[in-house]
Amino acid sequence: QLEAFLRDWPALSLTASSADYYFNSYNHYGVHEDVLKDVVTGGAYMQAILQNAHLFRGATVLDACAGLGVCALLAAKAGAKRVIALEAQQELVDMGSRVALRNGYGPEVLEFVCGMPDSIDALPGGVEAVDIILSEWMGYFLMYESRLSEVLRARDRWLKPGGLMFPDRAKLYIAAMEDAPYKERHLAYYDHVWGFDFSPMKAPAHGEPVVNAFDQSQLVSSPACVLDLNLLTCKAEDCFQMASSFQLSCRRAGAAHALLAWFEIRFGACHKPIAFATGPHSPATCWKQTAFFLHGPPLAAKAGDRLRGMIAVRRASEQRR
Repeated sequence: QLEAFLRDWPALSLTASSADYYFNSYNHYGVHEDVLKDVVTGGAYMQAILQNAHLFRGATVLDACAGLGVCALLAAKAGAKRVIALEAQQELVDMGSRVALRNGYGPEVLEFVCGMPDSIDALPGGVEAVDIILSEWMGYFLMYESRLSEVLRARDRWLKPGGLMFPDRAKLYIAAMEDAPYKERHLAYYDHVWGFDFSPMKAPAHGEPVVNAFDQSQLVSSPACVLDLNLLTCKAEDCFQMASSFQLSCRRAGAAHALLAWFEIRFGACHKPIAFATGPHSPATCWKQTAFFLHGPPLAAKAGDRLRGMIAVRRASEQRR
């Protein structure tokens, strides 16, 4: 069934072909402001690093896809001997270097390098292997604009045998959700627009995921895990070419208008494992949740019903995140 499901996928109809558009979205400081103000995500990274300073003390650390270098700063604060912050965007490298210097970390401790794991010949200072790789690589729905591929390439090139990944586990969950008001406002709306029938817009609108913060009271079912990544061993295709069957157990009567997805990130190398989740039951994060609204009428469900389905993910091209 899963193979037939994948064969039935229509061809991608993308009009935006420039990778620069997607990469340069990270040059907008509003994006970084949202991430920097996320106390759940940032707090988990801070706890994982600073409460496990014994793992970082004297270590050589790589912050892959470093952005402005928050993880690199935390590693330096935890006592790392050498921290390399690898970032593809020169503007972020320049700003991150200034921030590091402002906080007392010169390039002899924390050095920014502009590039990607596949675009540089070697790490600076003759570093051939690192003890720990850090990265805040996630995106909406875990994968959108995710930089996981770069992190895994860095792992394969430079992580020494027995080295650590922070974080080292990622899980993606899905559940059935009720939201008639949203569907009415944003999808059924096209039936009557200023006295005209815009219903041809409904199909493409349904095909567009909705990133928003939803309430746990809207969940009709318990969640199912559809992806479980071990960052020490997984491959990029495990994420970007995933396909999974799932079964959801309905907890109450309701109408399933959409499938709601969120993720969990875990730091298993800590002496006391640390994790955070982005679901509707958890404190709000910048990642919110991602809803996929169903075509046609909602699925009527009652407590104890089981909903079965399949989900697959494909990246449009290697150049796009």
